Amino acid sequence: MLYTVTIANGSEVVRVHDRYERVADARIAKERNAIDSLTFTIYPDNPGYDLLNNMKTTVQVRNGKTGALDFDGRVVKAPGSMSTSGLISKAVQCESVEAYLCDSTQPYLSERQWSGGNGKSGLQEFIDYVLARHNERVEPHKRIYRGRVDLVTYETTGGVYKGLQRESTRDTLFGKLVDVFGGEMRVRRNEADGLLYLDYSEKLGTNRDTPIEVARNMASVTMDEDPTQIITRLYPLGAKKENSEDRITVASVNSGREYIDDAEAMAKYGIIEGTNTWDDVTVPANLLSASRAWLTKNNQFPHSASVSAYDLSLIDMEPDEFKLLDWYQCRNHLVGLDEPLEVIKQTIDINEPHKSSIELGDSTTRQSSQATAAIASKVATLEKLLGL
Repeated sequence: MLYTVTIANGSEVVRVHDRYERVADARIAKERNAIDSLTFTIYPDNPGYDLLNNMKTTVQVRNGKTGALDFDGRVVKAPGSMSTSGLISKAVQCESVEAYLCDSTQPYLSERQWSGGNGKSGLQEFIDYVLARHNERVEPHKRIYRGRVDLVTYETTGGVYKGLQRESTRDTLFGKLVDVFGGEMRVRRNEADGLLYLDYSEKLGTNRDTPIEVARNMASVTMDEDPTQIITRLYPLGAKKENSEDRITVASVNSGREYIDDAEAMAKYGIIEGTNTWDDVTVPANLLSASRAWLTKNNQFPHSASVSAYDLSLIDMEPDEFKLLDWYQCRNHLVGLDEPLEVIKQTIDINEPHKSSIELGDSTTRQSSQATAAIASKVATLEKLLGL
């Protein structure tokens, strides 16, 4: 397999890695809901050595086997160095095109209802507004347009209640959307028109037929349990009521009860109360649908599995190569694993593809943050009840 790495400064395009030119220690790192990165070492005899301009030079890595664009971004920095033996080189660090969203700041806008219309959901309308503000502030090659946006925010309406607080565009999109509604977000290039598009969906990957099994292509697996995140009785809290510190509850649309139960989890773990707050939800019916979805997702993974696997497509033993956000059925009866897991991290070694790696399952960071949030929520509730 041969990867091609090209750099560009405007219309000047130079290949720095192919069958004739080489860069060293070249690796692409990808992770769910994160900005991809590329690192490599380049030497003075490479034609691109003196053409690496911080934050300006663009970089693309193309997979010679599949034709896919495995990395698309820009050089962040390329500091030079000399070793004790006198070897001169530059350590190049790059970030993907999603980082362009960090280059613009959104204007202030008071919170309002985005209800959509004309075939557009409220979520799509909000994203269009945010991206339009980004596009009017950056150079043409950094402009990003709405792509696949089909995440369902609430059962009762396609609207969202959002404002802007002069944050970067990326912080706005992740803070206002991903951190509230969940789902997966990415920026990709459509090679048909050359433009960049933002996708946002509950699940951006596809279910693959290639299984990951012990004694086949499973390198290792680590199982973990985290019951501290479980909430069996949830008290959903919406936006603050007008002129009050009290918040909207689901009581008016839930037979007078301010809580919802996860009956299956309660039968297994007993009564474990907790709260979660949706600052942007002003309608009780929307709060009820959002909290039901949140509770189901929160209690879905009391355990996690971290799996690494060998990509047998490199030696033509499997038709599908591993791809970030895709799902694979993972089986290892020795540790009680038999479920589909998502590729959440991927490292591609350009020089030695057989050393590439993936991780499947929920990341430790996500599990730990969920556990910490759950504990903090329960502590806050207890302090309030005790008047502390």
